Amino acid sequence: MLSWSLVPAGMDSLARFLAVGSVSAMLLSMAKTGFGGSVGLLSTPLMIFACGGNSRLAIGILLPILIAADYVALAAWLGKWNWRAVGMLLPGAAVGIAAGWAVLHALAGPRAAGGADAANAWLKVGVGAIALAFVTLHVVRGLSGKPLAFSPVFWQAGVAGSAAGVSSTLAHAAGPVVAMYMLPQQMPRGQYVASTALFFWIANQAKLIPYFAENMINTSTLWAGLLLVPAIAAGGLLGKLLHRRVNQAQFIGIVYGLLALAGFWLTWEGVAALVR
Repeated sequence: MLSWSLVPAGMDSLARFLAVGSVSAMLLSMAKTGFGGSVGLLSTPLMIFACGGNSRLAIGILLPILIAADYVALAAWLGKWNWRAVGMLLPGAAVGIAAGWAVLHALAGPRAAGGADAANAWLKVGVGAIALAFVTLHVVRGLSGKPLAFSPVFWQAGVAGSAAGVSSTLAHAAGPVVAMYMLPQQMPRGQYVASTALFFWIANQAKLIPYFAENMINTSTLWAGLLLVPAIAAGGLLGKLLHRRVNQAQFIGIVYGLLALAGFWLTWEGVAALVR
């Protein structure tokens, strides 16, 4: 069977990869095109399940899919982004991607499997806790009637960009970090989605360098990703449709709700892994 021959070694179920992997790809494409990416965090654990629990293989397959979804989102929101907001993130993101590469290389040794699991678990806990703290702050500020808004300075953008670069390189988990940086600037929702899409379009292509260098992307992972391209296109169309159907207040509520969901999910997964 041709499709089976395209799937990398180590997967025990083609049907599970196609079914769950398609949901993962559709979800991240829908998130990027319609909601700025936070819900896309759920795509990583779904892809790990699709790959039979092989997290290194899963994130290697996901990166080209993420980039394909980035192009769909960029085409949908062409020219509507905030250059200043994105540009201020990029220097820190470059540093974070380099740091993430160093960690990936260190964890690739023959005795590093346990260390890789622990590092990934702590990363999930950290990102999840920060996301939940930000949602809590938003709720408290909302109840007090004080709008949560700021215009970031260079050091704030540097911290956010570095955190996004590291978390994105290690686990494709930068959605909450970028949302924490973008949302308080109170951009129009289209500009917010477009700016988020532009940042990830740049950052994800930069991540190709360490992923190829660490052999996390190769011919077999690229072929496997091609099987999920229809799901990417469907997710992009669905995200654009949903974006047009919700108003500004609903949109902000959905984004913060998804951010909270992602935060709970990451924290739970990280703590459970550490306990095991």
